[in-house]
Amino acid sequence: MKNMKGITLIALVVTVIVLLILAGISISVLTGNNGIINQSKEGKDQTEIEEEKEMINTSVAQAIDDAALGNLKKDVLQNKLDENTGTGKTEVLGNENLMVVKFIETNRYYEIDGDGKITGPKELASDNNAGDISKGGQFDGSEDKPFQINCIEDLVAFSIMSNGGNEDLNIQSNNFPGQYVNLMRSLDFQSIFSYNDYKSKEFGDLNNDGTIEGIMAELTNTTEGCMGFTPIGDFRGILNGKNNSIENLYENRTGKSGLFGTTSSGVILKDLTVTGKIISTNYKVGGICAEANDATIINCHNKIEIIQSGKISSQNPRTGGIAGEAWGDTLIIDCSNEANIESDSAVGGIVGVVDGKVINCYNSGKITGKLGATYGAVGGIAGYSTGAEIYNCFNTGEITNQNTGNNVYATAGGIIGNSGQVGTNCKVINSYNIGKVNYTKEGYGGIVGGYWYYNTDNTATLNNTYYQEDADLLGYAKFSAAQGVEKKTREYMHSNDLVLKLNDYIENNTDGIDTSEWKKWKLGENNYPIFE
Repeated sequence: MKNMKGITLIALVVTVIVLLILAGISISVLTGNNGIINQSKEGKDQTEIEEEKEMINTSVAQAIDDAALGNLKKDVLQNKLDENTGTGKTEVLGNENLMVVKFIETNRYYEIDGDGKITGPKELASDNNAGDISKGGQFDGSEDKPFQINCIEDLVAFSIMSNGGNEDLNIQSNNFPGQYVNLMRSLDFQSIFSYNDYKSKEFGDLNNDGTIEGIMAELTNTTEGCMGFTPIGDFRGILNGKNNSIENLYENRTGKSGLFGTTSSGVILKDLTVTGKIISTNYKVGGICAEANDATIINCHNKIEIIQSGKISSQNPRTGGIAGEAWGDTLIIDCSNEANIESDSAVGGIVGVVDGKVINCYNSGKITGKLGATYGAVGGIAGYSTGAEIYNCFNTGEITNQNTGNNVYATAGGIIGNSGQVGTNCKVINSYNIGKVNYTKEGYGGIVGGYWYYNTDNTATLNNTYYQEDADLLGYAKFSAAQGVEKKTREYMHSNDLVLKLNDYIENNTDGIDTSEWKKWKLGENNYPIFE
């Protein structure tokens, strides 16, 4: 009987196909990439995907409803999925910030962020050369064949190489002098899709807490004693971020802190955005790099919250969204900071201490010099200047110096906190500030907070700079008649009149300054000037 039923079913299928062919429908129409059978399968898959998404939506809503304070919890979501789909049908991976639901039977993965937003389905990436940025020797770091970073394992290996290598892991030391490294896609430390194998223990105890977990757990564990990611060390090459991002970076360190530690002469870092959180007791901290020496940083954007505290010996901290400190011929151009930053000393939205050029940069984060700051200089763009040139920049973030002691060095300014000692002659040109500046002492200003040891001499060259009027706030600390600074009403600062002023300087200035790399201005959606 079973054989008869089988023969009958086969005969039925053959009959249907023959009838379709007689009706003018070819085999290719039935079985091709766009054939009826394939389209039927795609339709079935799409139906399953919609059903899986609906099941996740229902379970997420129930989990949020049951959770305290409405927060989505991983274990609660798993329980709800088990109730709605059956135990063992799904698996919840990741953590509360970015969870992943895997449907076991279909092997589909869906990402869920902390707000319950669902994306997917997604496929796990596979990299046969994870941890090898040469990809089996295909790439040699030349301009034509740059090394490639495709997953978190590659990023970790890159860090190990630049910090002296690791014989046990067979990773050789390399500072990449003059070599090229490309970030091939955005990477998220909290997403399993950014790892080749997020459970791999190949790299050992990365966060130095005495316990070896999977690589993702190692790099995202924020409990006390876990150090997180180790910054890329003394880098001497060219990193091209290719407009990708490195997200949810976490560090809790006593050493130099940032995505990069030290960048040397000739280094170029470009086209990169970073997000996450850095906690540091070191005196050099930056979202992109802790220390830049004669380096060029182009189109890099920091969204990493930074909390720096304490100092090492007599070294006063210097903390910035892009770089902790920038020396020599360092150029920081087309960069921004949108994160909140706290530090015990010199702190700026873009750079903590600067002796180079900053062009076309802005800060919108809250910048705070904390209580007890020694030599605390707090600025929207730069904390302390040793002769910097700041061109075509703006600040909209709130600037606060919490130092309440008798500290004649502590200052706060909308663009620069402290303009340095006599003779340094820093420059602030074609820039503006609308951020509130908070400080109870004499050393505070709408553009520059002051000069070393209170404001006994004006050591900054200021030209075509503007700030929003705020009580007794002056442009340059207690200098009421500082040249090149204008106090304007809120209406003016949020008008096209200011846009015209800034653009006119770029086109028609008589100061002999090369403005060819300066961005033009336009009125933004928030009704203050932004870059075109």
